Amino acid sequence: MSPSYRTPDEVNALQERIHFLEEALEANAYAMDVLASTTAIFGDTDRNRSPELIIQNTIEAIRRLLPAQDMAVYILDNDCSFNLAHQEHPDTLEPDLAGIVEQLIEDGQFAWALHQNHPVCLPSPVAEESIMLHVISTRTRIRGMFVARFRQAQLQRYEMILSTLTMVLFNTAYALESADLFQMMDRRQKALQRITERQSRELLHHMSHDSLTNLPNRMLFSDRLSQAIERHAGSPDHVALILLDLDNFKRTNDSLGHRAGDELIRKVAQDLSDLLDQARERSGRRLRTTLSRLGGDEFGILVEDALGLEGIVRLVTDVVRKTATERQIFEQPVVSSVSCGIAVYPYDGENADTLLGNADAAMYEAKQRGRNGFRFYTQDLNSRTFRHFELENELGQAIANDQLVLHYQPKVALDSGRILGAEALIRWQHPTLGLLPPSHFIDLAEDMTLIEEIGEWVLRQVCRDLQSLRVAPEQLPRIAINVSARQLRQPDLAGDFHRIIGDAGIPPRCIELELTESTIVDDPQGALRVFQRLRELGMSLAVDDFGTGHASLMQLKQLPADTLKIDRSFVMDLDQGDGHSQIVRAIILMARTLGLDVIAEGVETARQAEILQELDCHTAQGYLYSRPVPFGEFRTWLRDAVALPTATA
Repeated sequence: MSPSYRTPDEVNALQERIHFLEEALEANAYAMDVLASTTAIFGDTDRNRSPELIIQNTIEAIRRLLPAQDMAVYILDNDCSFNLAHQEHPDTLEPDLAGIVEQLIEDGQFAWALHQNHPVCLPSPVAEESIMLHVISTRTRIRGMFVARFRQAQLQRYEMILSTLTMVLFNTAYALESADLFQMMDRRQKALQRITERQSRELLHHMSHDSLTNLPNRMLFSDRLSQAIERHAGSPDHVALILLDLDNFKRTNDSLGHRAGDELIRKVAQDLSDLLDQARERSGRRLRTTLSRLGGDEFGILVEDALGLEGIVRLVTDVVRKTATERQIFEQPVVSSVSCGIAVYPYDGENADTLLGNADAAMYEAKQRGRNGFRFYTQDLNSRTFRHFELENELGQAIANDQLVLHYQPKVALDSGRILGAEALIRWQHPTLGLLPPSHFIDLAEDMTLIEEIGEWVLRQVCRDLQSLRVAPEQLPRIAINVSARQLRQPDLAGDFHRIIGDAGIPPRCIELELTESTIVDDPQGALRVFQRLRELGMSLAVDDFGTGHASLMQLKQLPADTLKIDRSFVMDLDQGDGHSQIVRAIILMARTLGLDVIAEGVETARQAEILQELDCHTAQGYLYSRPVPFGEFRTWLRDAVALPTATA
């Protein structure tokens, strides 16, 4: 037989081998094509990184590689559980592939396959079928499991390209890893965006609202006022601007402390908000209002679409009436009221700044007229407001320019007219306005926080005047000076006063400090603390304006005071009938019971002086004896030992 001769069996085997190689070559070429397209597993060009899309692209690639009857993908979740994420033909083949996998999990073969880095073929419950499992994992982390069902004959034909399946699933694992990372970054970015947006809103709110009351601040209020003016330009409707300021707020702040002042501001803000809510409900039409805290104790109310000027008057009347009430501030009763100024567009200004300035001028006028009320803006208010601001600037220079002076009003013995001492009363020798009484500038000094400096100046000047008498210390008269509530809150008022008196060489008994009853009522503990310290240093203490502040008997008993001064409002009607003397009699009796001296203020007639003597009051001051006079005149009276009032009649 020649070597080239082949038997039929050999020829058939060779043909089968050639056919197998051709199929393998075709399959390998297909595999290379699939590998070239595996980038699709990582998502589309729109950066879609969803696990569902990755699994879908993976299945499409594997379907081109292997003719599986059924395929499924299980994904490992954060709780380390395998969940079925995709199945090719659910409920169409028996038994169900998912059921087969559950059995493999129970048998432990599923867990064994997880640790293999190649396809694992296991027997199927169906004859001539195999179940393939292939882990989906990166080099460090298992992401899931691929499961497929094959006929054994088909699987044998594709053994050469199963390595391609490993590469596809390896890419799938990294794609899922990338998807997790992308989604985590996306969640973080969205969370950061939400935080940034919230912080931006909070920052905008903080910039446009008052932190104490959460009301719009001056910036936002001015913007809303400008918008309201634009909306109503050329229309017959009015835009009303109401500025309101708490009366005597500084006294509350100074006597009870800043925390109490803040609490009062919050309560007033809430009361005003409730009042405006009620006004909107009562109005038969749309009423726009904006309440703002402009700063300190100043509020602003913007009113649009009110029922004419009459509606504005009704609203501001309610504001004044309902804010004038007693509130409990840290268990202390505090009575507050407001002064309001009103400017109306377009009559009182055509822009926000002009309206604000004119409403402020009207508010100042309301304060000047006794507070607890309101005023509409009028043209002549601007000149008065300018004069007020000019006075503020000039007061700041008054001490440096030596424009402050003291006048002395004698205190006399009612039985003899002998001068027992005096009260030092400050005056401002204004270069153009002349001699101004304290009512013209003391409130300004309180607002400008100059009262402490002025108080020290008064004490130093009294000491200088007493030094100029050049008499023995025991012959020096007692001089009373007034102490304000703001001075009472100085950290070491007693120590500062004691140093000033000591430096001047004046006996402490020659200085009597007068504190009004209302100040004592506002801050009884502060008054008690300061009074005790001053008393220890040897100074005399007097309660001024007694009968007007409603101090309790217990408060007076606790205070280490020496003298009660009966307010002039009780003295002025003494000669109008017996009924008017009963209050004075009661005050004098109470003072004697507490061991206090009594002095009557504002005595202007001889009959008043006689009645006071009959009521057991021995000391007085008032115009009957003398108006406050310059120290030179008072010094002459002391030197000549004159008796008042005959010497000054």
